[in-house]
Amino acid sequence: MQKSTRAGTNGARLALCGLLTVFCLLSARAGAADMFAPVVTYGDAMRWYGQAAEAGNPEAQFYLGYIHDRGLRGANSLSEAIGWYRKAAAQGEVRAQFRLGLLFDSDPRLPRDPAEAQAWYEAAAAEGHAEAQFNLARLVEAEDAPRAAELYALAAGAGIGQAAFNLALLRINGPDEIYDPAEAWRWALRAQDLGAPGAKELRNRLSAAFDE
Repeated sequence: MQKSTRAGTNGARLALCGLLTVFCLLSARAGAADMFAPVVTYGDAMRWYGQAAEAGNPEAQFYLGYIHDRGLRGANSLSEAIGWYRKAAAQGEVRAQFRLGLLFDSDPRLPRDPAEAQAWYEAAAAEGHAEAQFNLARLVEAEDAPRAAELYALAAGAGIGQAAFNLALLRINGPDEIYDPAEAWRWALRAQDLGAPGAKELRNRLSAAFDE
């Protein structure tokens, strides 16, 4: 019973810390006052995150990495962020896997490392992370168009309009094995429904080609 109570307390603390992290990010953008101070302080959050992260909690490790990654309230160490992300990602924390993919794919603070980015996107995509599926498709499209098409379809199915748009282009401009104008039109329509920029123009262009 004592162990269960302790676990519940730690879970509640992490939930409060998660709320504080989100608020810190929003208040940093908006210049708002720290309205959560009477409930839980930033020092409390960092202490609880640190204790839980050191004990191996992957969610705490992710949030601690995120705090350093985004420079919340002066905690600004990319090496610390990557270290905590790696610990969380190794335990299957999908958000940490995706953040690592982003960092090594396109973050200006780091030298680009497509191989490592792809490895982390692969891990997150395998767990159904739609943005990871989309970014992974971008990375593999030139070398493996059929797989890129599958990944774009998964991401589009989760509501990412740019994935549907890219898939429409791939179906019309890709290699013979995936060339399919009818499918291209269908995905262009889906991209338009999802609000992807340029999707309406692409669908109209494909419709005109069918009418010729």
